[in-house]
Amino acid sequence: MYIDLVVVVVYLVAVTIFGLWVGRNSGKDKESYFLGGKSFGWVLIGFSLFATNISIGPFVGGSGLAGKAGLAQINPELLGGLMLSVSALIFIPLFIKSSIYTIPQFLELRFNKTSKLLFGGLFACQFVFSMPLAMYTGSIAILELFEFPVTEENIRWVSLLIVLTVGSYSVIGGLKAVVVTDFVQVVIMLVGGFAVFGVGLYKIGGFSGLYEAAGAKQFELLRPSDDEYFPWTAVIPGQMLHSAFFAFCSIQILQRALGAKNINSAQNGLLLGGFLKMLGIFLFTLPGIIGAQLYPEVASDSLYATMIREFLPVGLSGLVLAGMLAALMSSQDSGINAMSAVVALDVWPVFRKNATEKEAVMVGKLFAGSVLVWGILAAPFFKDFPEGIYSMILKIAGYMILPTGVCYLVGRYVRRVNGAGAVVTLGIGLVLNVYYVMASTIPELRFLLPDWMANLHFYELYPFMVIFLTVILVGVSLLTPPPEPEKLVCLEKPRAEIDTGAPTPWYRRFHFWWMVYLVAFVSLYIVF
Repeated sequence: MYIDLVVVVVYLVAVTIFGLWVGRNSGKDKESYFLGGKSFGWVLIGFSLFATNISIGPFVGGSGLAGKAGLAQINPELLGGLMLSVSALIFIPLFIKSSIYTIPQFLELRFNKTSKLLFGGLFACQFVFSMPLAMYTGSIAILELFEFPVTEENIRWVSLLIVLTVGSYSVIGGLKAVVVTDFVQVVIMLVGGFAVFGVGLYKIGGFSGLYEAAGAKQFELLRPSDDEYFPWTAVIPGQMLHSAFFAFCSIQILQRALGAKNINSAQNGLLLGGFLKMLGIFLFTLPGIIGAQLYPEVASDSLYATMIREFLPVGLSGLVLAGMLAALMSSQDSGINAMSAVVALDVWPVFRKNATEKEAVMVGKLFAGSVLVWGILAAPFFKDFPEGIYSMILKIAGYMILPTGVCYLVGRYVRRVNGAGAVVTLGIGLVLNVYYVMASTIPELRFLLPDWMANLHFYELYPFMVIFLTVILVGVSLLTPPPEPEKLVCLEKPRAEIDTGAPTPWYRRFHFWWMVYLVAFVSLYIVF
């Protein structure tokens, strides 16, 4: 146990020092700090996006849910990858052409400044909700592996350790430190995840043994409408809509795309991220199914840590835990950087119009730091929540981004919608979705929901919320003057980039690899 602990400590220290070194020259101006000097190639973007998107939730909560829901648990990752590729086609060229520093700034170009600030408020709410949950999932993984008691005090101590490492290089080093360390951490994550999968598959007797032990139902991607966990009526269109909105306007996911060298690098990076998300089948979904057969008595959220402890020898188990921490760190460092950017560049100038860039950046750092402290204090309260960790993550993330996603998607294609409609939609959406998330998550507040709503899977309700907010957006826009012509300039597609060298070979073009990706995606749903 102590050897594993040493491995983890060495990893944490090493990655923190490396991150600080990589970002040592960042912070000279807002472009170098928030966009990494626009120097990222497609490989760095793809790996960083995958690391940020995966987080530790799928390993801890997702593997536990896979033990109950089977292969259907991977639907959020598969659909998320598909929508990233769509975003690369319909949004990324507009974002890069607009030369924005944060994703909310596109709303200001398309609608008005108020809608940008409301988007920042929605993101802040999601960040505040999700930070304690992320701290909790990381803490119980460490405590379970080392067989320490899962107490409130221990959860806070581990959360503090995570904050001191992640917070230091992400706040000091900026986006460049985040993206480069993400690349390293993905490698650690993959080594650890495949080690657990390989040993588990061997122990259960290979794929044939797994299929026989788990049963055919566990290998269905689309399950019946009465399924408790992932009914197809919830996955399509609810989960698909959530994945689309996340890919179209998630601040912490798309921030690294804004730091791309050019449009091609940004598009190919998102597509690479989509390919990598398919690996979740082997990293946490199949291990979750395996673990549920081998350790049926273990609580779902403790399943992955149990497999690490039981499957792997001392030292290697520490490396795998480091991989889980890498997933946590790569998600939180991106959130910290994105939060700093939004507060510094979008929110603070409203209160201090003449604030210098240095002052605004400092305010953003302080706000992100305060949310980290909140995460440490509130993490233990998730210990007794009845819902699984992964389901809570999906619900919070899905509903907090819903009104913004409606504005982005409808505003992208319906030119008549205007700033007044966007502001009303974002305002009503914020109130309704915070209300729903709290009432449907906290048992004592369930009485605030009608029975029909409380009994629906949260993804089955999702399309109705999308339709409701779309009607508000279009209705208010039609009742108010149309948008001014300058508000539609951001929707014009950029001209093709001038190629002064040799033509790009067919096997290096985005559209070729997009077709390969689509074939792989469709094949999974045909086979399973």
